[in-house]
Amino acid sequence: MAKRKEEHEEHHDERWLVSYADFITLLMVLFVVLYSMGQVNVEKYKQLATSMRMAFTLGGPSQVVDSAINQAGGTSEDGTSKPIVVPGIPEGPTQSEEVAGQLTALLSSQNLGNQVSVQTNIEGVLISLSERLIFQDGQSELPAESLQVLDTIVEMLSPIENKIRLVGHTNNNPSSNPTYPTNWELSLARAGSVARYLMNSGIAPERLVISGQGEYAPVFPNDTDEHKGLNARVEIVIIYKVDDNIINVNSPSVIP
Repeated sequence: MAKRKEEHEEHHDERWLVSYADFITLLMVLFVVLYSMGQVNVEKYKQLATSMRMAFTLGGPSQVVDSAINQAGGTSEDGTSKPIVVPGIPEGPTQSEEVAGQLTALLSSQNLGNQVSVQTNIEGVLISLSERLIFQDGQSELPAESLQVLDTIVEMLSPIENKIRLVGHTNNNPSSNPTYPTNWELSLARAGSVARYLMNSGIAPERLVISGQGEYAPVFPNDTDEHKGLNARVEIVIIYKVDDNIINVNSPSVIP
C-alpha cells in the first residue's frame, strides 16, 4: 500500500512535465508560423493569380492579365523587401506625400488653423475645407474670402492631369435654406460650387466628379460647435493616376 502511494506521489510530481512539453510545442509552432508569415511564396502567388484569371474568364483558358506585371516580388538582390509592382499603381506614397506636404505648407502659410486638412489615403491626396472657411451657414455660394484658398489649390492642380473628386458634407443641423430642403441637396450644391470655380479657373471639367453625402459621413460626433463646423466641409480628392488598360484579357467582350 505504501509503495502504491509512493508511485502515485511520484507521478503527481511529474505532471508539470506534460504541461511544460505542451508549452514548448506550442511555442515552436508559433515560431514556425511567424517565420512562414515572413516569407513570400511566389509559386503560391502565381497559382492564385492563375486561378483568378481562369475565374474571371468564366472557365476559359488561362490568359495573362498584363505581361508587364512584376511577379517576382518578395525580396530584392540586397535582401530588402520588394513589393509586387502593377503598372499604373504607385509603388509607394512618396509622390503623394510630396504633394500633400506642398499643399500643407502653402495653406498653413495663410494661417488657416484647423480649417484645412491635407492627408493621403489609398485613393489619393485628400484636402478637406471646412464650412467656416469657404461657405456661410446654410449657403452654397462661395464668399470672396474663400477664393484665395481655392486659388492656392488651383495652382497645385493645374500642372497635373489627375482626376479630382469633390464631395460635399454637412453637419446634422437641418438645412435652413428653402432652396435646399435637405442637407443632401445642400452638400451637393456646395460641391458643385467648388467644381464650378475650379472649371472657371482653368481645370478641365472632364477631370471633375462631384457628389454630396449630407450629414451621413461625419469625421467627428456632432456634439460641439467646433465639431459641427469641421463636419460641414467640402473634400477635394486628387485621385492617383492608374492606366486604363492594366487588365487586358484579349476577350471580344472587353472593350480595349
